[in-house]
Amino acid sequence: MDYDKEYMDNMMDRFDALIRCSEDQKAKPYMLVPEQNGSDLRILSINEDSVLDFLDVALEQTYLLLDDDSFYVCDLSKDTSTPYNTLVFQTNGSVLKSKETTTHIITRYMNYIGVDYKATMQMGKSLGIFSQCPFVCGTLCFTPLSGASKKPVSWLGLHHVQAITAHQKATYYNIDGKHELTLNVSHKTASRLIRQTKILSDSQQRMATEWLALMHHQKEFSSRPNVVTRCTVSSHFSQPLPLLSTWLMTLSFLQGRWIVQDLLKEGDPLLDLLPPEKLNDENEINDED
Repeated sequence: MDYDKEYMDNMMDRFDALIRCSEDQKAKPYMLVPEQNGSDLRILSINEDSVLDFLDVALEQTYLLLDDDSFYVCDLSKDTSTPYNTLVFQTNGSVLKSKETTTHIITRYMNYIGVDYKATMQMGKSLGIFSQCPFVCGTLCFTPLSGASKKPVSWLGLHHVQAITAHQKATYYNIDGKHELTLNVSHKTASRLIRQTKILSDSQQRMATEWLALMHHQKEFSSRPNVVTRCTVSSHFSQPLPLLSTWLMTLSFLQGRWIVQDLLKEGDPLLDLLPPEKLNDENEINDED
């Protein structure tokens, strides 16, 4: 069959259009970065020695509040070349800066969560953690990279760390979201901080689990009122419950007192603080009162 030139040109144009359309449809499923309106996702490569390079791209906040995406709270207070004292790195790729110290920022976050860090440190001491005690609340785990009791320090969110690798004299951290962080911390120190956090986290979870387990077999009594339940629901007889921080500090204090008693092989060491006339049968301190 013979075709004129106009017909052939028309068919070739349609064929070219069909090929272009097909190529566009094939390309869409293989886009490496999907289009996201209003987002600026970046993969961060952070080195402690060059962390000041992020100041120009960081968003300034007056009263900075950490959130679930925060993984590295960097202390800049020792650097006199910048008025900013803190950089905060997020797993979504954003970087925040503030003139507040890391102490103010981490304390604000602890108060926001509602857990007293002093109580956490008391519990840590009872477990043998006497320096760089992590802040642990459930699955949330922030550890100071140096002693945080008297000066601002950097904090690392271990709940966002997937793995660590020794890198020369430093440590390389694989962070959620494919971010990478290199800190001037030895691999031995980094491993110790992880172990301390694991001990404190497991202890908190076991404490909560065992307390709930103790009440589990008593559920059958909950439907029948007794003197305790009637007293509890009455506003006239109800007693204020102690804070968890107060309970933990008291527990640590009692544990220390028991250790002293075991070492001295004597009675209560606090009795020596009372005047002799108070040491009689009527004023004797015991657990039965």
